[in-house]
Amino acid sequence: MLRAWALLALFWSCILFSNAHICASSHQCVPKENCRREEPIFDLSSTIDCSDLEVCCEKSNVIGKKHRPSTLPPGSLCGMSNPNGLDENQRVYGNQVRPGQFPWVMALFTKGQYFGGGSLIAPGLVLTAAHILVRKSSVYIKVRAGEWDLSSSGEVDPPEERQVIKIIIHEAFKYSSGAKNLALLFLDSPFEIKPHIQTICLPIPGQNFEGRRCMVAGWGKRSFAGNELLSIQEKIELPIVDSLRCQHQLRQTRMGSNYQLSDSLICAGGEQGKDVCPRFGGSALFCALEGDPNRYELAGIVNWGIECGQENVPGIYTSVSKFKEWIDPHLEQVFSVPGDLVFFMRSHL
Repeated sequence: MLRAWALLALFWSCILFSNAHICASSHQCVPKENCRREEPIFDLSSTIDCSDLEVCCEKSNVIGKKHRPSTLPPGSLCGMSNPNGLDENQRVYGNQVRPGQFPWVMALFTKGQYFGGGSLIAPGLVLTAAHILVRKSSVYIKVRAGEWDLSSSGEVDPPEERQVIKIIIHEAFKYSSGAKNLALLFLDSPFEIKPHIQTICLPIPGQNFEGRRCMVAGWGKRSFAGNELLSIQEKIELPIVDSLRCQHQLRQTRMGSNYQLSDSLICAGGEQGKDVCPRFGGSALFCALEGDPNRYELAGIVNWGIECGQENVPGIYTSVSKFKEWIDPHLEQVFSVPGDLVFFMRSHL
């Protein structure tokens, strides 16, 4: 009976997907010579589409081949900023970002209310913090790209929204310490890459940003104790603080003399009056690529802090370079699903 069902699944998959190999996310598409044992898998809840030159192979059976590198669709370039913005008639003040200046910055909404930030790392995938998603359902979450002023709908380049259809939170996330605090949001359809909607580059595994000055951009409260939420996107430039110094500084606070900084975290800030405050959670900490000051890579994710803007009290960020290998398989999955299959999956949710 099971064999009959398998043959039936094969028959329908050939009709629906033109003989493509459809792999579950626990498998990988590789050349036949790189697979000990080929296994046809048909799991429409989580799919990877193999080319005609590849076979579907359980990851434990892959030999002589590493994961495919995570790349963007042809013709696009990650981390491209618009230093002068995209609306020359729009005046900005203080720390306000120019419209479209950092086009990977995402705004997250639940039931129409802004609750945090995220970063577009692929046209259909957003990286954010796990802690801001606690007790939230994907059914009510929307991601807005190309946003600048939360209180206005009159931007020259209007923002676009997508529905979240799946949330993946790191399996070892600890709310109490902020360790491994990251999550992925899968969108119902990918954003089209445009000047005001771009992806940000991911760092290489283990990359160290200590000693550099980097940037956070997004929306949040103006102060720790205040209730006013920024409506226009703002940027804050912060120094990356080395881990030992950060741990020492945090031990001088209410964290206590025994505080241990998790190796999944990095620190930034510690300058009087310059910091991210509540509601910036999930936003990107990004640094310019060496040799190209107008392109950026993702160093961290806004995690937690002790109030905000205190001298010698850095803020805490999830270190993205520590999780590149956790992120990459999900990027592969997003890039390998063709548009017609995405539509089929959406219509059967």
